[in-house]
Amino acid sequence: MQLTTPFTILNKKFNEMDLIRDAMKRRKLATERLHNDYRKMYKTNQFAY
Repeated sequence: MQLTTPFTILNKKFNEMDLIRDAMKRRKLATERLHNDYRKMYKTNQFAY
């Protein structure tokens, strides 16, 4: 059994915040990749009409 002290509660909160921050970074990177893919597609298909 783990002791529940204010420090363990704070540590848990910080870990959650880190996980959330990391997920937000990954999400941002995924959207940037998507935008880059669209740019590449647009550039290659720009003169295909």
